[in-house]
Amino acid sequence: MTDNSNSSKGSNSLKLTVSSHHFLKVLLSVILITIVLYFASSVLLPLFLAIILATVLDKPNEFFMKKWKFPKWLAILCSMLLLLSICLSIGGLVVERVENISEDWDKIQQKSTEKIEKIENWSKQNLGFNPVRMASNSESLKEQIKSYLKKMAVSLATLSSQSFIILIYIVLMLAQKKMLHNFFYKIAEKDTGVMRKIIKESGKTVSHYLLGKGKVMILLFIMYYLGFLIGSVPYALFLALFAAFFSIIPYVGNLVGGGAAIILASLYSGFTAGIIVFSVVAIAQVFESYVLTPWIIGDEIELNPFMTIFSVVVFSALWGIVGAIIALPVAGVLRVIFSHTNGLEPYGYLMEKHKEKEIESY
Repeated sequence: MTDNSNSSKGSNSLKLTVSSHHFLKVLLSVILITIVLYFASSVLLPLFLAIILATVLDKPNEFFMKKWKFPKWLAILCSMLLLLSICLSIGGLVVERVENISEDWDKIQQKSTEKIEKIENWSKQNLGFNPVRMASNSESLKEQIKSYLKKMAVSLATLSSQSFIILIYIVLMLAQKKMLHNFFYKIAEKDTGVMRKIIKESGKTVSHYLLGKGKVMILLFIMYYLGFLIGSVPYALFLALFAAFFSIIPYVGNLVGGGAAIILASLYSGFTAGIIVFSVVAIAQVFESYVLTPWIIGDEIELNPFMTIFSVVVFSALWGIVGAIIALPVAGVLRVIFSHTNGLEPYGYLMEKHKEKEIESY
């Protein structure tokens, strides 16, 4: 009887030892970094974006120098021209489509008003209340929409106003790549080999993900455009561009881009056009999730679903829509750093994607 009671006391006295000093240090570090990222966004956002773009452009830059034997300055120039041509082509196409829509704006408003009135009448007769009026009278909903649109506008305005300095950053980073790498090797001191591995894996993560995502977006655009054309959806090119562009933001982007396309098509052309857009978007998203993304991108970013969503939410709150776009590359680099740094491995493990067997083994 005594032995059992003693063993019971012994098992109950087992306690988990957690370093409060370590926990407090990590918590304060996270809070401080978040404050700096938020209040220094005008300085840090262009820098982060330039680092990501320079990492992606490093591949064509190396190709021009090694395969075509271009001098460094000419290789950088060609890489920058490639980036500018892509940006200007997409921007020009979007501006042209927006101008076409603005010319028909009165017609769109008239048709939208007619469709909304039909929805209101149907709701009154069949549901006994008017959801459209309830939504329009909801002050909290209005404030949330205004806040989101304001953040998006501020983020895009900051990006466009600092586009020149971003280009300068990219050129300098490509030109001084070796010097920057040597700087990090000096920080690592005796762990130069580990730092080389971190830089290599980080660059591979960023470039492979963004280049792969670009290919996926192009294929999605083709699928959307062909589907919208077959369904005789108005402004097929613009809606396809809009939906494909927002797919760069995981999960949330598909809802925003596809949802806006469905609403615009329904209000302008009716319920049938909305069903066609919904069907095309749904089929394309299934194809992207189970075929395109695993085939083209694979598991290069290696973030689990929770950290994927959490990263997008955090960076979109800090830096708006641009933050949401670069969230996964930044989180992917953080995962690599954590996984190769003593004392930070648990945080790298928390971010990684694991198989069920690996989790059960713990």
